[in-house]
Amino acid sequence: MNLFKLLILIAPFALLSACGESGTPQERVESNLSKLVKACADKGGDYSGAAGLVVYTGSDRDRKYKDLASAKGEDRSVLNKTCYQLSKLMNGKNSYTLMKFEEEPESEGTWYIQTVQFDVNKTAQLAFLDIKGTMALGDID
Repeated sequence: MNLFKLLILIAPFALLSACGESGTPQERVESNLSKLVKACADKGGDYSGAAGLVVYTGSDRDRKYKDLASAKGEDRSVLNKTCYQLSKLMNGKNSYTLMKFEEEPESEGTWYIQTVQFDVNKTAQLAFLDIKGTMALGDID
């Protein structure tokens, strides 16, 4: 009987941890954007810190927009390209201002679009997808 009570107490926590990141989509985007800015600011060009925060957009059609990019193989080029674009927008500064947040349903899923001002003249729309419970950057416009 004590084991049964223990399972009832533990079950909700197990479900919560299996769901991935917590918070609203906007909060999750803001949190992962902060992590990406730090990972992509690496002056040495080692963007492996962005692994798991970027949508896989490589040539494998089964994984494209359905998986997270790792720091290995072809995935590394996806990370490098995304981080290069982001670091170019940052222009050596790790500061930015969050502007408008929108949700847009598309064939890949719901895109969460955060408009970000990086500099007085540099504004971009960063589009995130929820991949395996992680809000991952999939496009920069």
